Amino acid sequence: MTRKMKILAFLNLFFIALAIYAVYVFCSSNKLLSPDKIVLNSPLKEKNFSAEVLEIKNKNAVQTWIMEEHSAPIVAMSFYFDKAGYEFDDFGKLGTSNMVSDLLAFGSEEYDYEKYHDLLETNGIDLSFGTTGETFSVSMTTPKQNLNIAQKLLKSVLIEPSFKQKDIELVKARILEAIKIQKENPEKVLVQALKEEFYGEHPKARLGLGKTEDVKQISKQDLVAFKGERFGKDNLHIVIAGDISEREAIEMLNFIFEPLREKANFKILEKVHPIYIFDEKNIERSMPQVISFFLAPGTERLSEDFYALYMANEIFGGSGLSSRLNIIAREKEGLTYGAYTYLNAQKDAPHLIGSFSTSKQNYEQMKKILFDEWHKMGKKGVSVSEFETIKQNMLTSFNLRFKSISDIASMLSYMQKENLGIDFLQNRNAYVQKVTYEEVNAAAKKYFQNKPSVLTIGNNDWENNQNVSYR
Repeated sequence: MTRKMKILAFLNLFFIALAIYAVYVFCSSNKLLSPDKIVLNSPLKEKNFSAEVLEIKNKNAVQTWIMEEHSAPIVAMSFYFDKAGYEFDDFGKLGTSNMVSDLLAFGSEEYDYEKYHDLLETNGIDLSFGTTGETFSVSMTTPKQNLNIAQKLLKSVLIEPSFKQKDIELVKARILEAIKIQKENPEKVLVQALKEEFYGEHPKARLGLGKTEDVKQISKQDLVAFKGERFGKDNLHIVIAGDISEREAIEMLNFIFEPLREKANFKILEKVHPIYIFDEKNIERSMPQVISFFLAPGTERLSEDFYALYMANEIFGGSGLSSRLNIIAREKEGLTYGAYTYLNAQKDAPHLIGSFSTSKQNYEQMKKILFDEWHKMGKKGVSVSEFETIKQNMLTSFNLRFKSISDIASMLSYMQKENLGIDFLQNRNAYVQKVTYEEVNAAAKKYFQNKPSVLTIGNNDWENNQNVSYR
């Protein structure tokens, strides 16, 4: 055998061995990525949340919960200012809340952009800001050893953000471009149309980014005023989780939040009057597929039938590709790549909402399947096997939400927002466990009895050509 042939033979053996190893790694990784394996290998697999969530009493009288979790040297804090989201922007300045959340990431008077981000990166600290309709939220995650640096950075940007004019102009340009892109995105256009149909003129129908003409007019004075007025101790809610004692937590709270005003200044919004029933409408758009959103009444998070309806919805369309809707429309009929439903349990306008996309020629058939399955759920409910499967999934999958300390902090913050109680982690599975088969079917009968209202985009050949335009 020549030297060249020996080299080729060696290379062939090498690549064969490499291929076999790659297959082994692939198969092993698939096993590790299964839910059962994740639970089995997770340090949280036996988590029963015996560590209590405690309320901290501090001199600022701010609602604060803490869960000490010393399994890793990490500290996470999440907090939000109630009634500081985009719904509460002053008229004529829509988009202020969103602009403030973007600009806080640009540093402070003490730490300019470069120094601020260099300190975050070199110390493994994560600080993030965001706004929803009702709240302005902040989260911090840091290694325990860098907690002092993290709280100094957070206090600095929260109390004395830089709000430099060049940064304001940069963020404005980004937001204006994002608004433009949203107007070109069919799904986002449809979501906004649905909000306007459902909420009417109420601020809940607002676009979170704001309006183009308003964003252009927002000044530094507006940003300073918003932060100064909306961030108060009386509308502040804090959770802390991780490797931190109650004494250390109180010291951190006093250090960061002492400069805030005692009472926030915000307007009270009028009561929401959601419109659940409206005629089907289409937004004209030249596109290859029709996108559809549909909506029907739901139930509030703290209502007695929340878990029952949640289970019924998971079976109907909320459990991904294994849901009834997907099995019929996607697997059996091949009409869509996917359809889903979701229970939005907000206290002032709870609703079931769903979506699917399909070709124009298949739209009527897809809609018929939706209505038929909806009617079937309302009339016949769920089977015993469906009920037992979804209940078991809810019981066993709950711990998968807590892969990190920041996940725990996020859940604690959610518990505060929804008034679920400080002992929710210990009691949640008991709430699920006591839901009966009869209760799920009663909820299905109650909430799936009427057809949902529908909006579409791109269905330009819709029957009777009843296309409409949206503002």
